[in-house]
Order: sequence, then structure tokens, then C-alpha cells
Amino acid sequence: MAEPEVEAAWRAELERVGEDRDRVGETKKQPAFRWLGDQAEVQRLREESAHHYVRWTVLALIAAVIVGLIAFGLTFLH
Repeated sequence: MAEPEVEAAWRAELERVGEDRDRVGETKKQPAFRWLGDQAEVQRLREESAHHYVRWTVLALIAAVIVGLIAFGLTFLH
């Protein structure tokens, strides 16, 4: 395992290189895989967060339609 400062420098290099693992040296393969795993986790959390907002938006839309239908129905009572 590399020292934290060295691994931080490798991570910075990986940020510059991106996902092109062929350009990463053999000694940096393990940090590269950890970095890719971290990037995948960040992406998963973003998608999960987006799904959360979509779900609440749909529920709010359904609630608004129900309230609108109730209000429309109440106009016939007067």
C-alpha cells in the first residue's frame, strides 16, 4: 500500500488521465481501481438522489391532481 501523499498524487494523475487505464503504470493499478470504484460510487449516489427527487415530484403531481379534482367537484356543490 502506498503512502497517503503518494496515493493522493496518483489520484490527481488519474483525474487528469481519466478512465484510460492503459496509460497508468503497473504500480498504480490498485489505486486506479480504487479510484474507479470511488467514481462509480459517486455516480451511483447521484443517480439514487435523482431518482429520489423524481419520485417525490411524481407524488406531488399526483397530490396536486387529486386536490384539483376535489376542488372541481366542490364547485358543483354550490
